[in-house]
Parts: sequence; C-alpha cells; structure tokens
Amino acid sequence: MKGILVLIIAAALGYLSYQYAYPILTGYVKFEKHKKPEIVVAPAPKPVEKKVVAVIEPPKPVMEQPKPEPKPVMEPPKPEPMPVPVIDPNAFVAPVIPSIEEATKNWAALPKSAFPRQITMKRDLELSMKVGANTASTKVKAGGTMFAVGQDGANIFVSPSNASPMKGSVSIDDTDLKEVLSKGYDVWKVTYVATLKKAHEFKLAAAERAKNAPPASKGGAAKAGNDKPAKDKDGTYPLLLTSMKSGQVTEIKPAAIKEWGEPILTDGVWTVTVKYETETMFGKFDTEAQAFVKNGAVEKWIYTGSGEVVP
Repeated sequence: MKGILVLIIAAALGYLSYQYAYPILTGYVKFEKHKKPEIVVAPAPKPVEKKVVAVIEPPKPVMEQPKPEPKPVMEPPKPEPMPVPVIDPNAFVAPVIPSIEEATKNWAALPKSAFPRQITMKRDLELSMKVGANTASTKVKAGGTMFAVGQDGANIFVSPSNASPMKGSVSIDDTDLKEVLSKGYDVWKVTYVATLKKAHEFKLAAAERAKNAPPASKGGAAKAGNDKPAKDKDGTYPLLLTSMKSGQVTEIKPAAIKEWGEPILTDGVWTVTVKYETETMFGKFDTEAQAFVKNGAVEKWIYTGSGEVVP
C-alpha cells in the first residue's frame, strides 16, 4: 500500500510541477511553454496528370512470305492447220452407187433384167392353171426351187420353169429373191467400180501414148485409107452410129450415149471412147466402151479397161 501511495504522491507532485513550476523555469531560460503541436492537414495532392509518352519503336522488319512463283500456264497446243489435199486432176473418183433398196425403190420396182431368176421357196406353194375344161396343179414344198418371172406390185410371179405357162403370185418375202439379188448386187458393185477404174487408167495411158508417139504414127501420118474418124457438127461420129444401127453392137444405143471422146491412134488403130447409160439388173448406170476403127470400118466394140467385147 505504501508503494502505491508513494506513486500517487509522486504523480501528483509531477503534475503540479508541470503546471506551475515549468512555465517559470521556461520563462527564465526563455523556453516557450510547450505547445501542443498543431496538426496541419496537408491538402490532398492534386492528381498528377500522367503524360503518356508514345514510344515509337522503330518498325520491325516484316519478313514477307515468299510469293509462290507463278506456274507457267501450259497453253493447249495450237492445232496444226490441216494440210490442203493436193487433188490430182487425173485421179480416179469412184462413183456413188446407191444401195439396192434405193435402186429398187425398196423392192417395189425390180428391173426387168432381174427376171427370170431361179429362187428357193420359203413356204409351201400350190400352183394351179386351167387348161380348157381341166385344171392342172402342182405343189412346191418349202425349200423347192422355182423361177421368178415377173413382178406384181409387192408380189412376184413364180413358175416351175422359164417357159411354163403355169404362174402364181407370192410375196417376195416368201422366197429368197431379195437375198439372191443382194448378193449379186454386192458382187456387181465391186466389179463395176473396178471396171470404171481400169477404164480411167486405160484412157490416161492411151492419151499418154498418143502424146509421146513419134510423128510417123500420129493421125497426120496415118496410112492411106486409115483416116481419122470424122466427127459431125453435133459431136457424134457417123461411122459409129452406122455400126450401132446395123446391129454390130446391141447394148449401146445412140440415144443412151452421154459423151463422145476424141479419136486416139495407137498402133494403126483408132479408138473412140463413148460413155453411155446401160440397163443392168439393178437399174441404169453409166459405163464406157470403145470402138476400134481401122481403114474406115468399126472392127469391134469393147468395154474400156476390161477388154471384154460389148454384145
């Protein structure tokens, strides 16, 4: 308790000394009385405007991606100009031959030369014919042979023989006549074109021989009596017309001649080529023949190229 009391007394003495004794002492030694420090409130700092300084960095080198090299454009090759065909004026040009259907108007107009012709029946057939008061008949089974002797519209007349008076009308499809004529037509076309080609080559060769023949063998130096065949104003040759009219040749008719050639002298014989229209089993076609003339007379007529005698 004593200790506590001492402390209280010491505190009281200290307080009194500070209140009364301290001012006197400070005045004497010229100390100001302790003042409570004034609390100065500093003004709020003004916000400092931050200046944004743009830092311009030097541009970094941009690495450009290498551009792909353009690929060469392959232009399509220009078509080469088609070579202009060299046309040989002396070349043989095969004629355009119609089909057998065209030549016969689809089998409705068979030429007269197609008859008579042996055929095979495709079905049974019975033919009958009245002879006075009696009737004669005959039967032909499929596969049997008959003769086609004429045409009756879409049908044909058939007979047991060329000279038989017994006839019957049947459909052309009931016989093998179409097949027979078609086969013959195909063979004829090949032969016909080959004949025309030979005739063409023969004509060229004859013209070449005449051109290169020595003067002694040409028309101007022909032997006495072997004069060049005379040509009429209309382009025909009277000597050749006389030969036709006399029956020396029957296939060639004056009215069917389309072209008269020029006489060519070869080895003492004058040849005159004529182009004419002839009737065949497949219709009318152009062909050529030559008349051999010597000493003012027609010796013979031959097919140009093949050399066969014209009937």
